[in-house]
Amino acid sequence: DCLAWIDFAVNHFGSDVKLVLTGISMGASTVLMAAGKPLPENVVGVLADCGFSSPKEIIQKCAKDMHLPAKLVYPFIKLGAKIYGHFDLEEYSPMEAMKTCKAPVIFFHGESDDFVPCEMSRQNFAACTAPKRLITVPGAGHGLSYPMSPETYLNALREFFA
Repeated sequence: DCLAWIDFAVNHFGSDVKLVLTGISMGASTVLMAAGKPLPENVVGVLADCGFSSPKEIIQKCAKDMHLPAKLVYPFIKLGAKIYGHFDLEEYSPMEAMKTCKAPVIFFHGESDDFVPCEMSRQNFAACTAPKRLITVPGAGHGLSYPMSPETYLNALREFFA
């Protein structure tokens, strides 16, 4: 879907349009996975705020948070994705995508995120082969890096995309 939106934007706004793929949480993981694919030169960067490293890891983490046996529950969730969604949860991941990413990526993550651990952005950052920067915001929860520290967030964006 993200790749289709890129095509739409280029066709709608013109071949000289510049695009930054942006997402928070699952949206961040989505734009990271898109960035691992061949992209048009229109895509000049990626902003990923509190993205997870792999579907398997975040599903197992959430299962544990719900006091479920993650290793027993995950195969059923994976099977449901195959049967009902027609996709494999382990086919591709944001961390895998970062190994082939060419667009510059700026990662943001709240250090107090109790939904998607900050470590997942650190893993994505470490795997990223493109120009990159990681900003973690002390005290910020899930998706709250900007509201917690807007000046830090905006200054980092300005510097990175300059």
